[in-house]
Amino acid sequence: MLRYRIIFLFFFLLPVGCAMGPDYVRPEFMLPLTSDNASVHAPFTAADWWKLFNDPTLDRIEIEALTYNLDLKIAMARVEEARAMARIALADRLPTVGIGADTGRNRSSKEAATPNKSRTHDTFDAFGFASFELDLWGKYRRLDEAARAELLATQSARDAVRLTLTADVAALYFYLRTMEAQTRIARDQLATYDKSCEIYRKRFRAGYIQELDLRRIEADRLATEALVYRRENALSQAGTALSMLIGRSPRDIVQGFSEEGKTLEQLSTFPRIPENIPSDLLSRRPDIRRDEGMLIAANARIGAARAAFFPSINLTGQYGFISSDLQNLFTDSANVWNMASALTQPIFEGGRIFAREKATQARQKQMLARYEQTVQNAFKETRDALVAGTKIAQALQASLQQAQTMHRSLELSQKQHAYGHISIIDELDIQRRSLLSELDLSFARQDQLNTVIALCRVMGGGWHEQTGFTLAP
Repeated sequence: MLRYRIIFLFFFLLPVGCAMGPDYVRPEFMLPLTSDNASVHAPFTAADWWKLFNDPTLDRIEIEALTYNLDLKIAMARVEEARAMARIALADRLPTVGIGADTGRNRSSKEAATPNKSRTHDTFDAFGFASFELDLWGKYRRLDEAARAELLATQSARDAVRLTLTADVAALYFYLRTMEAQTRIARDQLATYDKSCEIYRKRFRAGYIQELDLRRIEADRLATEALVYRRENALSQAGTALSMLIGRSPRDIVQGFSEEGKTLEQLSTFPRIPENIPSDLLSRRPDIRRDEGMLIAANARIGAARAAFFPSINLTGQYGFISSDLQNLFTDSANVWNMASALTQPIFEGGRIFAREKATQARQKQMLARYEQTVQNAFKETRDALVAGTKIAQALQASLQQAQTMHRSLELSQKQHAYGHISIIDELDIQRRSLLSELDLSFARQDQLNTVIALCRVMGGGWHEQTGFTLAP
């Protein structure tokens, strides 16, 4: 009867106890003016936000990157590790149950007066055992809470990697298209210089111009040739970097990226730029949820450290059979059992327990500061991206008008030089400025594309606190 009372007490006490330490409460912030107009933000918060640019090549490599990128695979493996650690933390709250068996042979003296005579006997035993530490102070509940929060943080970190990856792929793809455009501009300019140099060499040999004029135009041609080589090098490096980012094999990386797609001019898109920050920004960004998960975990570990000040109670039980005869092992006469409990209370550990609690409190303060900093940075980045979306679009229009103006100026200078109204120096100066305006325009187009990427990234394109990142994998 005593045995059953002990077993009943064992399972009755299993859920009993209180959790030490503070319960988590999400910090409050003084938030800026936000907008509930979801339709305005929808293009930037879609799971496949990159389809804004309507480029099938970009669509394809984004999915390829989500499938094969190694950084994302590492992040996904970390999630599996965190999930396993959370399962271990849950298991620590449950009893340990096992079975065992043993056999042995002993030799002992038969009679004390005759030490040379001895006897041997065998022992056999089979038993089941259980042990459990009563979580009276919530130590293991807090550790379980911390592990689950760290799993949440790791999952959010994986989704942050996904979001950053898709943004980086798009940005690098647009950089590649920009280098293609600049290489094309430089090559066209070089072809123009080649024709001009040929003409001026003939004029110089005929004595119509001075050598100084010829050398000036040749110098400009050589500068443009050097520009072509630099842009070709940048284009090659952009191709290998993009191939690596989307997770292609070493062979494909060496071959570079040669897939055709929309040109830089065709990629230009002008979605309506929102004026205000979305009202649910805090739930749109995985980096915020990641740092909040780490804050929740650090908060829970304070309770686990505080529980170490209190006594721990361990319950153990064993039930089985012991016999010197294997055939009689599982008989009633061989049946044995025992129940035990142990209480331990730390008294002196050299300040170790106090130091651990202080360390967990300091860790919680670090995570709180990091979480607040991440929230601040989120609103800063969003505000900067909203302003940039408007201002960069205006700058692009100014650059476009400048390029058109310089192109017209070049046409006029060529006619005036043909009639002798201006010198070759004036014409070359306008030609150089025209080339620079074309290059600046290509950079302005790239900047405008990058502002769209930035808006999608800072608004957490495709990610939500409850559903996560909705796009495979």
